[in-house]
Amino acid sequence: MTRPTWDLVVLGAVVALLGFGTVAWGLRSRRGSSVWVGVFVLATAGLFFHQAVRISRLPPRNPIPATEQSVQLGHQLYRAHCAVCHGSEGRGDGPAAASLVPRPADLRRTARMADPLLFTRITEGLPGTAMPAFRDVLTEEERWHVVNFLRALADRP
Repeated sequence: MTRPTWDLVVLGAVVALLGFGTVAWGLRSRRGSSVWVGVFVLATAGLFFHQAVRISRLPPRNPIPATEQSVQLGHQLYRAHCAVCHGSEGRGDGPAAASLVPRPADLRRTARMADPLLFTRITEGLPGTAMPAFRDVLTEEERWHVVNFLRALADRP
């Protein structure tokens, strides 16, 4: 597992301990509401573990070198699939952005995330937003090219 994955595992373990402690305290003091809070905290810990497993299945680094050709291909894919919402410069101001709640992210900031996390967001989308999954639209290699373009986008002044 990569370091960020271990961080999620440790965080999940701490949250799980808090959850178990809250459930135990709620049962001991006969406070049903505390038991439910503990169950919610345990579910949150489960989400941390789930995310750690998902990230651990990805390569720790982008397997596609960020060559000029890769960034150019990523830019073409971005224009075809992403610019309508995120805009030509990644500011979240594309033609469809005004009708979306929440508004699309400013990719100049999100592009500073680790490559596996960017890849996961492109692949699976982002629940609770209009960000769709591109797993069935772009190949794995094409998604990595988009990551390379986003990294170049973040490096612009």
